[in-house]
Amino acid sequence: MNEPWNIEQLRDFIQASNQEEQNLLDLINSVDESISIFRYHFFTARDALKDFFANQEASPEYVKIIIGVSEKSESYHSAKLANKANTIAAIYTVRSLYDLFAQLVRSLLLKNSLKIEHCNIHQVKDMLVDSDLKNCLNILLSSQGFLYVNAFANTSKHRCLIKSNSLIDFQDNKIGVKFHSFEYRKKEFPSFWSEDILKLILETKNVIVKAGNELNKLYISNNQHGSKP
Repeated sequence: MNEPWNIEQLRDFIQASNQEEQNLLDLINSVDESISIFRYHFFTARDALKDFFANQEASPEYVKIIIGVSEKSESYHSAKLANKANTIAAIYTVRSLYDLFAQLVRSLLLKNSLKIEHCNIHQVKDMLVDSDLKNCLNILLSSQGFLYVNAFANTSKHRCLIKSNSLIDFQDNKIGVKFHSFEYRKKEFPSFWSEDILKLILETKNVIVKAGNELNKLYISNNQHGSKP
């Protein structure tokens, strides 16, 4: 089980030791709230279709619902929209969380060597000393989840929304909502069932949480021993 990020520990340490604390506290609160917002979108997307696809097995009844000839069709299409909207919102929130986390790391560890306007998760990772925190960011930035979230967010914000369809797969006996494949920067990203995207972005968010705990350890250790971050 993924260990929760002890943000309160970091918040308390900064309040006790940092003279310019308000900007840092605002940034920590933004990260904390973003994680809560992610959870809201994640669970709303996950649960939106549970009344329709409880067992996720294909059947002729689902065909009627999807094509609009069932009494459940109208409520299904509303649930499908909730699933898609909250899946997209969860992706956007995770993508934003990368940027907020990068700014937090910069503020705590790299303030004197990286300007705020040049700060991004890649620059932060490259400038960190070798550490468990840097290892976490290396894992994150090379992961399928990060690459997918980054490509999905940039494509849907700046080009067009990624299409999705209700799909019944009788061959694999599966039913649900599936997001189409797409291309970003000459790389092809595969189609995914909605629930598989949610699993992927949850894993990606959890790497940030793990990196947060490593940030706590590194920052508190540096400052407790009087060394410069």
